[in-house]
Parts: sequence; structure tokens; C-alpha cells
Amino acid sequence: MAGSHFSGSSLVVRLLVSLSLVFATYNPTGYSFYHWALDSGSGPLSLKLLAGLSLLMVYYAAFRIVLAAFRRSGVIVATLVVILCVVELALLTPRPTESSWQLYITAGQYVVLLAIAILVSFGISWSLLIERLTGQLQKRYVRR
Repeated sequence: MAGSHFSGSSLVVRLLVSLSLVFATYNPTGYSFYHWALDSGSGPLSLKLLAGLSLLMVYYAAFRIVLAAFRRSGVIVATLVVILCVVELALLTPRPTESSWQLYITAGQYVVLLAIAILVSFGISWSLLIERLTGQLQKRYVRR
């Protein structure tokens, strides 16, 4: 991208947008699209369908960009890294008592949601990051 300026703040903005998207869709606190859509008395069905279709279109566009940037093998490697990080986190934490299982389940949900947001933000930023680091344009995104 000739003339584009990619900096650390650009990556932070993309990370914040992807965090907002992922946590607005679902989060363990109960204030998300998922919880709102399942609540039968909290809004008209047409508005819920419109919001759901809008989220679906945004996720489709984001994951198309991520798959184009990382390709299938990159997404598999990123998923394996996330799984290894979750396993390492589980091994480092002390054994839970029966009363603290809810805390560990909630922490696990946050870790998975954060990992999805990081994957999306790096996938969206990947071509600009590679261009900034190497000076090479990512031509595989241009279709003729």
C-alpha cells in the first residue's frame, strides 16, 4: 500500500476494535449480543435479526481477511499456540477447590475471547505489518 503509514498505534487501534467486536458478541458478564438475543422480552425480534446479520457480515469480512493473510496453515498454527497458552495457564494455576470452579471457567472464557481478538487484529494488520518490516507488497490479496 503506497503511502500508508502503519505504526504501533495502528495495531493498538485494530486490537481495540477487535476486542470490542468479540466482547460485544459474547462475554461472561452477561452484557453482550448473545445474552440480549436469547432474552425474549428485551427487544423486537427484527432488531435482534438486524444486529445478528450485521455482526455476521463483520465477522465474515474479518475472517476472510485473516484467512487471506495467514492462510489455513497460519490459522492452524495460531490456534495451536492459543491452545498451548491455555494449557500452560492451566498448569501454572493451583488446583481449584470445588467452590472456585466458576472462577476458572470465567477466566478460561476470557482467555479464549482475548485470543480470538488478538488473532483477528493481527490478521487484519498482517499485510501492513509485513510491508512495513520488509518493504514487500502483499500481492496475493489483489485479484484480477
